[in-house]
Amino acid sequence: MKILARKPVHIVILCYLGFITLYFINFHGTLSNDNGKWGTFGDFLGGALNPILGIITIVLTYDIIKNQIIESRQNEFKQMFELLFNVMQENKNQIKFRRFGKEYYGREALALINNTVINLYLFLNSINPAEEKKNFEKAFWSIFDDIDASSSTFMKTIHNAFKVTDEYCQDDKKFSYSDLIRSQFHNDELIFLMLNGLASDDFKNFKSRLEKFTVLKDLGHQELNASLRSRYLPIAFNEKMRDEVIPSKWVIFGYDINIQIRKIKNVA
Repeated sequence: MKILARKPVHIVILCYLGFITLYFINFHGTLSNDNGKWGTFGDFLGGALNPILGIITIVLTYDIIKNQIIESRQNEFKQMFELLFNVMQENKNQIKFRRFGKEYYGREALALINNTVINLYLFLNSINPAEEKKNFEKAFWSIFDDIDASSSTFMKTIHNAFKVTDEYCQDDKKFSYSDLIRSQFHNDELIFLMLNGLASDDFKNFKSRLEKFTVLKDLGHQELNASLRSRYLPIAFNEKMRDEVIPSKWVIFGYDINIQIRKIKNVA
């Protein structure tokens, strides 16, 4: 739960009215013609309110500095995101796959790579089903020489795009940016991302971001190998399982209290 209080001027006004009321109730006061009594009353208000004003000043100063840091951080994120986003398509077109003396590029190459890896994986599994994980890794890396590592730049760009979104983007905008990245991929490319997430334990951070941002959502209704699919959390394919933030706002004595309650949707 996150509570943000606003309109500090109203707080000061309420404190003034409260202290004045307490003063007159306690001393049964009436308006006086004695300057000394007015001076005493002024000292009372000043002494009571100055600490409050000091605290509010510190809070506001902190809030201004914090907002400046957030804005600067977001500007840096947008620059990094734009750079990665712009080169993503170019890197994708550079992927090549060499088969039987012929070279294929881009999405056509990815479709052939996916089929080759999955078919070899199924073949190895039929021989030794107890080594399912090793069989897949062997099948995946068997095509590395045939692609001349041409997918490395593409995968690094995608991984970094999700990484900067996860680590630098504001929480309420992370899914918008991750959805923008995901929208650039055809199903063949999404399958390639899915296979990469399982290719090595070293890629576990990439795999976890595919799950967190529901990157494989568009593959949700496709026929995928059940054993490979089961190695991902269901949220990777189901957008309805994302965290839901329910905002609400109360207004009390003229200032706002914003509340955010985070809950997890249960999806059958």
